[in-house]
Amino acid sequence: MAWYSFLAIPLGYLIGSFPSTLIIGRLMGKQDMRTEGDGKISAAAVYRRMGRIPYAIVVLMDIGKGALAIVAARALTDSVALVLIAGFFAYVGHSWSIFMKFQGGLGATVMCGVLGATVFWPLVIGLVVGVIYLLITRRSGVGSVVVIGVITIALLVQRFILHQEQEQPWYIVLYPLILGSLMMLKHLQTRKLAPKSRG
Repeated sequence: MAWYSFLAIPLGYLIGSFPSTLIIGRLMGKQDMRTEGDGKISAAAVYRRMGRIPYAIVVLMDIGKGALAIVAARALTDSVALVLIAGFFAYVGHSWSIFMKFQGGLGATVMCGVLGATVFWPLVIGLVVGVIYLLITRRSGVGSVVVIGVITIALLVQRFILHQEQEQPWYIVLYPLILGSLMMLKHLQTRKLAPKSRG
């Protein structure tokens, strides 16, 4: 393996760190998103403060940077493991961005970009089930868990029952769970810090 293959990891982090929320906020004439309202930095916060069009732009940018991290990694290496690690660090970069003093959002949109570039059809199935669940229950928080669970089940079925995607390593099945665990960690961190930001 060439030495430059490992550049996929820091590159993934830098791509994920791109502060789309802050940039769109400034372009729309708003102050630093971290100093407004509840201080949350997310696409949802953009929707609440700036409306649908800026929200849609941020969502597309965040999905795009997740997918771009995977595409860039594949250009640097043939190692599936390194590509997945680069996607992992793209999520880390979004949630703990070096450009925002290691702050960031929950990263559901970046996760969609990463998974869309690695396990597209299981992601589509997960999102469809997640939307149906959300329409029925109106519980968005649990919806994320449902989506990740369905993606994992779809990957299990695809690999071990239908015997498809055999060129992918077996641990691809664990990838959504790993990214989902990171999102849960970020969620817990956000809840822990929330009272301090209100003070």
